[in-house]
Amino acid sequence: MALIPKINICLESLCNRVNIYEETSPYIAVINPGGWGAPNIDTTSITVANLKVYDYTGVTLLDTITLYDGVTDVYAAVAGTPTPGSFLAVEDHVWTQGDGIFELVYLVNTLTNSTQHVLFTCSLETCMNKLRVKLVTECDAKKLEEYKGILSQLEVFLYGINSAFSCGEFARVNTLITTAATICATFLDCNTSCSGC
Repeated sequence: MALIPKINICLESLCNRVNIYEETSPYIAVINPGGWGAPNIDTTSITVANLKVYDYTGVTLLDTITLYDGVTDVYAAVAGTPTPGSFLAVEDHVWTQGDGIFELVYLVNTLTNSTQHVLFTCSLETCMNKLRVKLVTECDAKKLEEYKGILSQLEVFLYGINSAFSCGEFARVNTLITTAATICATFLDCNTSCSGC
């Protein structure tokens, strides 16, 4: 079996930066046959490595993060090199995408990860938190009931988004995100981006 690179990205709470975790880990015959080390390559054999982030269709390239190119080398100083365990490869990489599903393609030499999609709903969750603050500070009973109704509606949307994602219904996820964002913008007098309001 050849190396099967593994990677993950996590969006930070302000929705504008991601942390990238290299998760290939060492080769272990039965548990992790696609890991670093004999009979697979180790990190000293890398000639190129990057993470490409695409839209959910895998067609539109949105970002490329270099992990190794001869100048940049996120693997060199990691504990356990040349067969490291999971580690934080890139911290605080600027993220300019909104909510949605993204396809991650992690390339090491000519090898890539298995098809991998991630879902980010940070802006929607931020919108919901802002609405919760309005619930706490609102004195008008009529507006309070309206805000409760909107928050309940958004919670259902978030549940639907997560359910559709887990079932691979990516187009449905995008429709739900767009509708929820419209609700947020309408009732909070603010778009759902994390900055601004």
